[in-house]
Amino acid sequence: MSLSATNGAGRHAIVLGGGIAGLVAARVLTDHFDRVTVLERDKPGSEGAFRAGVPQSRHAHVLLAKGHACVEQLFPGIGDEMEAAGAPLYDVGERCISIYPQGRLLRRRAGVELRLTSRMFRERLIRRRVVEGGRVSFREGVVVQGLVPEGCGVAGVRIRNVEGGAESTVFADLVVAACGREAPVVDWLVALGYPAPREVVVDAGLSYSSRWYRFPRDRRDFYAVAELPGAPDRPRGGVAFMTEHDTWVVTLMGTSRIRTPTDESSFNVWVRALDNPHIHELITEAEPISPIYGYARTDNRRRLFDRMPSFPERFVVLGDAAASLNPLYGQGMTVGALGALELGACLEEQRERVGGRSLTGLSRRFQRCLARMQEPAWVMATAEDFRWPGTSGERPGPAQKVAEAYFNIILRLATRDPVVHTAMLRVTHMVDPMSELFRPDIVSRVLECSTRPVRKAVGALVEQVAR
Repeated sequence: MSLSATNGAGRHAIVLGGGIAGLVAARVLTDHFDRVTVLERDKPGSEGAFRAGVPQSRHAHVLLAKGHACVEQLFPGIGDEMEAAGAPLYDVGERCISIYPQGRLLRRRAGVELRLTSRMFRERLIRRRVVEGGRVSFREGVVVQGLVPEGCGVAGVRIRNVEGGAESTVFADLVVAACGREAPVVDWLVALGYPAPREVVVDAGLSYSSRWYRFPRDRRDFYAVAELPGAPDRPRGGVAFMTEHDTWVVTLMGTSRIRTPTDESSFNVWVRALDNPHIHELITEAEPISPIYGYARTDNRRRLFDRMPSFPERFVVLGDAAASLNPLYGQGMTVGALGALELGACLEEQRERVGGRSLTGLSRRFQRCLARMQEPAWVMATAEDFRWPGTSGERPGPAQKVAEAYFNIILRLATRDPVVHTAMLRVTHMVDPMSELFRPDIVSRVLECSTRPVRKAVGALVEQVAR
């Protein structure tokens, strides 16, 4: 089937899931298709309401600097709307007070900028922009039952209405699964006769709890404050940051050994026990405007669609449906948005490569490109989780221990060295690739702080990265 096989109705793409990855994918697809339909189980709630299908929306959500820049590029002026709602653009090095187990990071301008909002506020703004484009429609209150096969590929999806249970089929030239970590994508593939992909899971058993507060932004000279837990001796952590409309979210982070509390008394005791006094000062002066929400689904889960011996044409998987990361590290929305942009790049390459409207070969190539793009974020998230005793999952080789030692030194240097501080922030916010932390000037600084055995091991690690 080619894109022209649409019975005169115009080229049509379906996106499964109306979260950040799905919305950005819908926008990208409008550059390549005449019509895009987003299928979503949840129905739009009231302004400010959390979405049932996104339980993490009740907690701190960070769109990293790279993700923020991508969204601004796709939706020009959306930052002005966030600014008007009280979510300023700020330099994370200057306006965020960060305490790591290795020490307190420098507080200075680093040229890494972002805006922090609640998940649902950002999602609503992006959705409105997508709708305003005129080529994307939404069908809410539907559940995908499975894929519609045609030849060696997919021709659409079978859906069921949540209310009433009526079933129908939606046909399309391309189906994009951006439906989250719980979606039964593997079951859909198996039902068509494809083998289940290998799944890699790394789980440190971490947990978090969050509460929302009202607090005027002009009462502080910072917009975010964080104290990160560190294995094995610092099992408690917490973050607080300002979102839109003078609201702040405070999220506590704990481990399998010490779970985060969901009652007010224990929540406040936890905050007082942190080394960073700013979070306690904040909740003491602020007005609570929500209950305390808990969450403990923090495993990293990666489905290796790129390594399947066969994969259906005209079907792709991205976002959390392909790789979900421990949300404590704030990478998920950015990786999802970048995956959607990767799909756009693959579609453009497809047009240049084969001409016309054929999508043959796109699916396999995209899944491989997506896996390469996701790899650095996966490595960073799982490396942090493997520091915790009792973490389950396939453990990395000896090189991982060397990498941990290297990054420990990077974080120590970021407490006093402006060059390393900037490089570290740019990499963690996905502005620069991880290889930037292995520049000669950075490596020389690391080696100066290393013991002889570590220096030897770091030398081997640098050679490996260079290859």
